[in-house]
Amino acid sequence: MSKHSGSEHFRANKALGQHFLVSQKAIRTIAQAVPEGASAIEIGPGPGAITTSVLARVNHLTIIEKDDRFAEYWQAKTGEHPNLSVSHGDVMEVLTDVVAAGHPEWIVGNLPYNISGPLTALLASFALTGGMVLMYQREVGQRIVAEAGTKIYGGLSVLVRHFYTPKKLIVLPPGAFNPPPKVHSMVIQLLPHGKTPKCAFDDLQKTVRQGFAHRRKTIYNQFRGQLTQEDYLGVGIDPRKRPEQLDYDDWVRIALLLKQA
Repeated sequence: MSKHSGSEHFRANKALGQHFLVSQKAIRTIAQAVPEGASAIEIGPGPGAITTSVLARVNHLTIIEKDDRFAEYWQAKTGEHPNLSVSHGDVMEVLTDVVAAGHPEWIVGNLPYNISGPLTALLASFALTGGMVLMYQREVGQRIVAEAGTKIYGGLSVLVRHFYTPKKLIVLPPGAFNPPPKVHSMVIQLLPHGKTPKCAFDDLQKTVRQGFAHRRKTIYNQFRGQLTQEDYLGVGIDPRKRPEQLDYDDWVRIALLLKQA
């Protein structure tokens, strides 16, 4: 057994928000959500709890790893795993290029807690043919799968629905990780809904960012000076509603109105 055979030989880097998954049930759930023979990207594999299982299933796996120790560890493994590639870098900086180069069908990952918001917004912009299996802090996961009309529904809830239907797979206690985080975690699956979006993702993101900037304001006040009450009523939206009361389709209508304004 090599000295790097498991997470006990690597110390988690707190600055990178690392918590290594040790629950076999969770590892199986995530790996089995990716069909055999697919091509995939894994974000932040660390010592490889998920990686080893996914690697055994897929045609090709590209891992994105920022931590020098793990990037080096996996780079050394590419000789024995011809279906493995390593991208050493910050996921926020390299993900777009890795997706463009590899055209993966799936993305999986135990996402770093400290960048899960902006990273999810970036992930939601890719229209994959397979889908995504992503792990979050439970509170973030709940926001992503939240439906319109609930208090925790927000920008990420809207953005992930541009190309995908989000679904909760499992909730994990702190003990499923080493070191245990202070919070529960949630695994979410994003599956393509197959509908052609009516607006560009960038336009939707800009609209949602402005629209949720002040949650207590009405939607009319969020875009005051840009859109009139008549604009909203013309597309069937009550301008007195608050941001969390608008579903994905409503946000698309507003994005299209802003584009015309």
